[in-house]
Amino acid sequence: MLSVKNLTKKYKNGSSYINAVDDITAHFDVGEFVFVLGASGSGKSTLLNVLCGLDTEIEGSVIVDGIDTKNFSRKDWAIYRNRYVGFVFQEYNLIEHLNVWENVALPLQFQGIPKSKAKEKALIELEKVGLIKFAYSKPNQISGGQAQRVAIARALVTDPKVIMADEPTGALDTELGNKIIGYLKKVSEERVVVVVTHDEELAEKYATRTVSLSDGKVIEDTNNTSERVIETGKLEFEQPKMKFGMIMKFAKNNIFSRMIRTLATSSVVSIGYISIFLLAFMIFGINSSLANTIGKFLPEDQYQIIGIDGQDLTDADLLNIGNLDNVDNVRYAVAESVHTENAWGTISSIILQAVPYDEALITQNADLYGRIPENDNEILIDVRTAANMRNIDMVDEDSYQYIYDLVQGQTIDLTNISVNALGLELTEDIGTYEIVGMVGEDSVFGASVVYLSYEETLRISKEIHDEEIYHATAIAYLSTTKTKDIDALTLTLRDDYNLDIVNYFSSVTSGIEDFMLGALKVFIGIASVSLIVSGILIGLVIYTSMLERIKEIGILSAIGARQSNIIGIFVAESAIIGLMSSIIATGLALLLTRLINGIFSAVIEKPLSLLSNGFIEITLLTPKLWIIGAVILFSVLYAVIAGLIPSFRASKINAVKALRRE
Repeated sequence: MLSVKNLTKKYKNGSSYINAVDDITAHFDVGEFVFVLGASGSGKSTLLNVLCGLDTEIEGSVIVDGIDTKNFSRKDWAIYRNRYVGFVFQEYNLIEHLNVWENVALPLQFQGIPKSKAKEKALIELEKVGLIKFAYSKPNQISGGQAQRVAIARALVTDPKVIMADEPTGALDTELGNKIIGYLKKVSEERVVVVVTHDEELAEKYATRTVSLSDGKVIEDTNNTSERVIETGKLEFEQPKMKFGMIMKFAKNNIFSRMIRTLATSSVVSIGYISIFLLAFMIFGINSSLANTIGKFLPEDQYQIIGIDGQDLTDADLLNIGNLDNVDNVRYAVAESVHTENAWGTISSIILQAVPYDEALITQNADLYGRIPENDNEILIDVRTAANMRNIDMVDEDSYQYIYDLVQGQTIDLTNISVNALGLELTEDIGTYEIVGMVGEDSVFGASVVYLSYEETLRISKEIHDEEIYHATAIAYLSTTKTKDIDALTLTLRDDYNLDIVNYFSSVTSGIEDFMLGALKVFIGIASVSLIVSGILIGLVIYTSMLERIKEIGILSAIGARQSNIIGIFVAESAIIGLMSSIIATGLALLLTRLINGIFSAVIEKPLSLLSNGFIEITLLTPKLWIIGAVILFSVLYAVIAGLIPSFRASKINAVKALRRE
C-alpha cells in the first residue's frame, strides 16, 4: 500500500549534511495502526512529512500503490495529499476565519466538489466525532480536544487511504488523548494510520506496530516484513479544482479581518484614480460644451458643397448633386443681413435665414410659439425681433407667450440698406410678411434671426446682389452616416463635378477632440506617477499579508492546495483592493464633480451665459459612464498585476517550514 525503500532525507548544516532520515526501508498496510517513536530530533516528523508529500527532496523511493513517486511534480504531490492522505496536526491547524464545518469541508472544495455537497459530507464527519452542534462555531470558540476532533474529521472527509498524525495528543490531557487515539485506531481498520509520538505508553496500549527511530535510523520495527510483493496500482490523478467562490472567500475574509489597513491602502491608491476621473471629466465636459456651442453655428448633419477651384455652384450642379446616392436634399447656402423698422421708427439689423431642410434645427435650443412658415409670404421671427416691434426692453422666458400674442398675425416689413458708388445710403423694400411663429431664443451676440421659406430667401438674396446666381456654396443633407458612403460620395463629387464636400462641424470638433485627447494623455501620464506609487503600495500590502499568513499557507498546502490555488487567493485579495480603490475614487470624484461644477456655474458659466444671451453654455466636468467603467476595470487589473510577485512568492513557501511558524 505505502512503502519507502532506502529512504534518505538530508539537511544542510553549514558545509556538511545531516541525515534526518537515514536509509529507511519499510512497508505499511491497510489495517495497521503504526506508531513511530523516538526522541526529539530522531527523524519522526521528517519521515511523516516525506510520507505525506510535504518534503519531497529525498533520496530513495516512496511507493504508493505500486507507483514510484520519484517523478511526481508539485501538482502531483498536491493531488496526492488531497486525495490519498489525511493529515492530523499536533496544533490542530484550523483556519481561524472559517467556521468548523468549513474547515472540515476545505479539502473537498479543493477537489471542486460543490459547496452544498462538501457541507453535507463535512456534517456527516462532524456527527461521527460528536461535534455536529459546533458546526457553525469558529475555531476559537471550541476547546483543544474539540479542535483536534475537527482536525480528524477534516483528515477523514475525503475518505483517504492513509492517515498521518503528528503528535495528535501533544496538546491534550490524558483522557482526551486516549479518546483521540481510540478513534484513530478505529478508523485504521480500513486505512493505513501512522502516528508520530514520543509517548511510549500510548504506543504500548494502542499500536499494532511500532517503529522506533534514533538519529534517522530504524532501531526497532515490531512488525515489518522485509520483502513483500507490491501490487502495481494506478493513482487517480484527477486535478483538484478549487472553486472561485472559495478563493474569493479566503480573500474577502482576510480583507475584512484587516479592514482598517485595507481602507487606508484603498484610500491612498484612489488618489491617482480621482485625478484621472476629474481630468477625463473635464476634457469631455469642455469638449461636449464646445461641440454644443459649435453645433448652433454648424449643424452636425449639414454638409457644405463647394467648388474646388472656387467656382460658384449652378442650378445644374444642384440638380446633379440631388440625384446622387445618399443625398436626401441639396440647396444653396442662403443667409442675408437685412433690416426692419418698428412702429417708433427704430431700425434694427437682423439675419435672414432660410427655413432649414431639417426644421427641428430651429427649435433644438428654444421653444417654438406658433408654427414654421409654409408659404412665401409668412415669416418666423425670434423673440428679440418681436420685442423690438412692440418697443419692449425687458424680456424673459415668462414674457415669451405674452410677446408672441402681441405680434401674432401682424405683418413685418423687411428692407435692404446699401451704399452706392457715390457713398449714398440706399434703402430698398424687400417685402411684407405675416408673422406665423416666434422662436423663444434671444439674440445671438446682438443679431436677431428671422426665417422665411427657402424659395423666398433665395429670391431675396438674388435680388439684393442683382445676380442670377450669387451663392458659391450649397448645403447637402445626407441619408447616411456611414463613413464609407460619405467617402464614396466625396470621390464622385471631386472626380465628376470638381466639387468638394465638407462637414464643418466634424472638422472643427475633431480638431478639438484630438487636442483634448492629447491633453488627456499628458495629464494621465502625470497621474501615472501616483499610480506607480500605488502599485508598489499594493504589492507591499499583499506581501505583508503573505507574511502574516504563512502558517495558513502551510495548512492549505498540507491538505492539498495547489500553487495556483494559493496564487489565486492573493491575486483575488489584490483585485478586491483595486476594486475598493476605484469605488472610493468614483464616489469622491462624482462628489467633487458636483461641487466644482456648482462653483464654476456660479462664478463663470452663468455670467458668461448672460453676456452671450444664453448662446454659450459650458459644463466644466461631465461624468461618463464608460470612463467610470474603464477606470474600475483598469484599477482591478492594475492591482492584480501589482500583487502578482508576492502572490507567486506565497505559492513557493515551503509547507514544512510554514507549519512550524508560530
